[in-house]
Amino acid sequence: MVTFSDDEITRAKQMFKNIFGPDYGKELCEQLNDGDFNKVLMCRIAPEVWELHGADLRTKILCVIAVCTAQKLDVSYFIRAALFHNISVEEIESVMLLAGLEAGFPAAGAARRQISAACEAHESMLANKAP
Repeated sequence: MVTFSDDEITRAKQMFKNIFGPDYGKELCEQLNDGDFNKVLMCRIAPEVWELHGADLRTKILCVIAVCTAQKLDVSYFIRAALFHNISVEEIESVMLLAGLEAGFPAAGAARRQISAACEAHESMLANKAP
């Protein structure tokens, strides 16, 4: 069993809230309870990478969208992060098209099909938060 300090856990939670917003970030932080693998990834590895100062958060999110698109991975988490940071659907689609040009358009099409569901989930979360 790997142990983590309160500071490491707090840092991880803050990082996820910075990337994904306070509500969705808090929801994703529940994965900290899913065993040592997730704790190591979320408390040690992810903060070291996401907190590097070479690029701003907006650029990092768009890069992850491009990589997930090219690799045909679930990109919905990062579409929601992009929406939280006011990155437009048009910008997201542009990055997906670029990734599709380089990795193959079926990858871009698969990623594009995730936008609607991610937008709906984001809007639903915001609507449920409203007073």
